[in-house]
Amino acid sequence: MVRVILLIGVQGSGKTWVFKQLIQRYNCTAKKKIGKIRYHTNGEVIVAGKYDNSMFEGSDKLSMSIMSDYDLFMELNKINIILLEGDRFTNGRVVNHVEYPPYVIKITDDGREGRLKRGSNQSDETIKRMQSRINNIAPNIEVADSTKALELITNLINNYEVR
Repeated sequence: MVRVILLIGVQGSGKTWVFKQLIQRYNCTAKKKIGKIRYHTNGEVIVAGKYDNSMFEGSDKLSMSIMSDYDLFMELNKINIILLEGDRFTNGRVVNHVEYPPYVIKITDDGREGRLKRGSNQSDETIKRMQSRINNIAPNIEVADSTKALELITNLINNYEVR
């Protein structure tokens, strides 16, 4: 059974920070690739994205055309816990997937502090577009900030309670 967790939130809300913490916590040191989807894994937990300490990392480093490889990625990793975050995965193909529906966690923080901290110069229009996309996804649960998201995802992984 696939356990898929999708973390959503506006730019700067801490999604990437959460996943970097999870990569460390679960020792996901192996870097792999299926089609256009790059990921980090420990053999059980998969963190999709390329985390390399650049300003924009995680799923932002993946091709915009990764969805063409999504079904193959899921099929080849069906015994793993799969963690997804960010813009590349906030679409109907992921959210409404029949075989592998995600457990959606939404960070409600407005992301201003995070964007300032990293020196992001994303336009208000870009931020509004992402907010609209996020608002169209019904989360299973909302959390106030990235620290709460990290705690929740850690508990879900440790207790295998995603599905």
